[in-house]
Amino acid sequence: MKNRVFFFLTIVMAGLIGISSCVKDENLAPTIKSAVVSTDNKTILVTFSEAVYAKADMTGAIDATTLSVTAPEALKFTYTVTHTAGSLTATVNLVITSIIQGTEKFTVKPATATAIYDNEGLAMLVTAAIDSNTAAKDLGIIGKWLSEGANVAPLLVTYFKVLKVEAEFKTDFTYKVNQFNIGNTTTTPDLVFTGTFAIAKSAVGNIWTITCTQEMPYAATASGIFEIKTSPELLWYEVVQTSGTQNVPPTPAAGFGSSNGGTLGVLNVQKFARVI
Repeated sequence: MKNRVFFFLTIVMAGLIGISSCVKDENLAPTIKSAVVSTDNKTILVTFSEAVYAKADMTGAIDATTLSVTAPEALKFTYTVTHTAGSLTATVNLVITSIIQGTEKFTVKPATATAIYDNEGLAMLVTAAIDSNTAAKDLGIIGKWLSEGANVAPLLVTYFKVLKVEAEFKTDFTYKVNQFNIGNTTTTPDLVFTGTFAIAKSAVGNIWTITCTQEMPYAATASGIFEIKTSPELLWYEVVQTSGTQNVPPTPAAGFGSSNGGTLGVLNVQKFARVI
């Protein structure tokens, strides 16, 4: 009897081991394990559960047509994907052209049900979506700024006798600029400029473009570029009035000092320290 019981238990254990082995060896569809946005918001590192390919025959690298990356509608961006066939990771290269509030996340998933495969030809499910960590806040020019002393553009000092400039660019994309001229020791500005503005981050470093539609004290349009430098933090700002003039705005590609084809040099570059 004991021998029969032992024999029965041996059969049961063998069956369990066999089932366990089958479950362990069963191939599962690949998934996305993580999506990590870099601190400068320029890349997303995507890590998969196993080596992946763009085709079921273990060939093809994943690209922007096979890996879908989305974000809240207000966040404007384009992207490309860098991946080597059979790699566990892919890099999403971001070009974000709008401000970032610091609450946005990207959603990464296969573009279709036949977009990403593992080494046994199993396709990633379209439901295999994952959210990234939160993107770093980048509001561009939005905030309060002060330009005085050596930071005032030489052109403003020479031709308009400007002592200092207070500028506020608001989250509703309106602005107010207070201009104080040399000799003014009061808190009342000599001129107040107001209007609306539009900004977009360029593909050149951290340079943004800006267009200001001035409403007061007179209607005008000005365009140019800006960049927030670090160590120390300074807003570099260069614009020219384009309405009613022959002025040509500076461009991100040509950089600061490129107003009117570079004829003004750095004379038209204004620098601001952040107040808020």
